[in-house]
Amino acid sequence: MGDSKQMMGGTAIKPVGWDRTFCESLQYMIYDPANGTILTRTPLSWLKIIVFYCIYYTFLAGFWLGCLNIFFMTLPEGRPKWEQDASIIGSNPGVGLRPKQTDAMIDSAMFVLKAGDEDMRPTNMGKPDEGEGDKNIDYAVRMQKYLKKYEDTEGLRDCEENVINKDSQGCIFDMATLDECAEFPYGYVANKSIQSFAEPCIFLKFNKIFNWEPTPINPENLEDEAYDKMSVTLKNKIKKSSDHNMVWIDCFGRYAADKEAFQFEYYPQNQGIPVKYFPFKGGNYQPPLIALKFTENKAAWGQLQHIECRAWFDGVHHDTKDKAGLVQFEMHMLASDGRA
Repeated sequence: MGDSKQMMGGTAIKPVGWDRTFCESLQYMIYDPANGTILTRTPLSWLKIIVFYCIYYTFLAGFWLGCLNIFFMTLPEGRPKWEQDASIIGSNPGVGLRPKQTDAMIDSAMFVLKAGDEDMRPTNMGKPDEGEGDKNIDYAVRMQKYLKKYEDTEGLRDCEENVINKDSQGCIFDMATLDECAEFPYGYVANKSIQSFAEPCIFLKFNKIFNWEPTPINPENLEDEAYDKMSVTLKNKIKKSSDHNMVWIDCFGRYAADKEAFQFEYYPQNQGIPVKYFPFKGGNYQPPLIALKFTENKAAWGQLQHIECRAWFDGVHHDTKDKAGLVQFEMHMLASDGRA
């Protein structure tokens, strides 16, 4: 009768090692002499699982490499598969600015300079990040670094005739067209010895689109509605130009106050980029440049100038929202003492 009244669970057996301390349990997990396991597995079990995963991942890597090679077989060599209108970029290149901003301000399009800054010592002088500062000379150093790639002419040729380049070699850009803007420090540093304040050069370039060939504007069509926003000055230059095989650049102040304050010169003065520098075909390439030099205008010191530069060629599309066919930036020239 006493056995029939035994309480439930009274026959439960405690597992081996239930009373081990944490250190003892850890030791037995690493190696259990009773079962011969290492990290809870026997050597044979470890061998089987290692061989399995080696075979598994070998086949998985081989499958991945096979798919990658099949994908590469669908791509043309040395050029993108989808070009111009068939691509996301399209056939309406944007306009780029140089010099670039510092890495910390890479998204900014504002040039903040001091009219009387004569300091020729760049930030972090002699270091890899030299020029990563806000001094006038830092802008010049960043531009100098960019122009160094124009010293590499391997695979390029001198192009005399201004026609679309059908040759496999690109054309060497003629730096002489930039005139005084081709010389360091590109007008960013003042020179009080000749009573000269900073007159910085902003460089404009086209974003590269593979095999894009611009169609020059026919001067007879300048009165069409498509060219209503082109300045009268540029229209006159196009009409008088002896060579119309150009892509033209036109800059202006965006607002009334900017139009009054904006004083500048173009280099080259005809505002044209010869079509011989197009198209971009990959490899070594020297993007053609136009320099926009801000001339001394003390009345505009301290004023934030909003500038827009548009590219002009037959069929161009301008969109201020997407920055298609144009670029917008700001120039803030502080007084010679550094005050706004």
